[in-house]
Amino acid sequence: MIVASTFRWLVWGVFAVLALLWTAGSYVSAAVARWGAQAFADGRLDGAGRVLAQPWPLPEAMAPWFDPAMMQALQQMALASLDALRDALPFMGTAMGWLVPLIWVAWGFGLLLMVALAGGAHWLLAKNAAR
Repeated sequence: MIVASTFRWLVWGVFAVLALLWTAGSYVSAAVARWGAQAFADGRLDGAGRVLAQPWPLPEAMAPWFDPAMMQALQQMALASLDALRDALPFMGTAMGWLVPLIWVAWGFGLLLMVALAGGAHWLLAKNAAR
C-alpha cells in the first residue's frame, strides 16, 4: 500500500518535471520563432551570410575530431539554408501570424497527453493497490 502511494507521487513528480521542461521548450521555441522572423524581416541577418562565407579557423583542440572538409560542408549548408530563408522572407511575415500560436497549440496537446498518461498511470497504480 505504501509502495503504490510512493509510485503515485513519483508519477506526478515526473509529470511535473516533464511539464516544466515541455513548457520551457515551447516558450523558447516561440521566442526564437518570433526573433528569427523579425530578424529576417528587418534584414539584420544579411551580414550572417558574409560571416558564414568566410573560412572559420578550427581550434587546435578540435582538430582531431573535425575534418576541415566537414567544416566547409557545414558552412555551405548554412549558407544554402540562409539563402532559402531569404527567399522565404515575404512568407515569414504572414507565417508569424500562425507560427507562434501553432507552437502553443502543440504545447497544449502535448501537456494534455502528459496529463492523460500520468492520470492513467495513477489509476493503474491505484487499481493495483486495491487488489
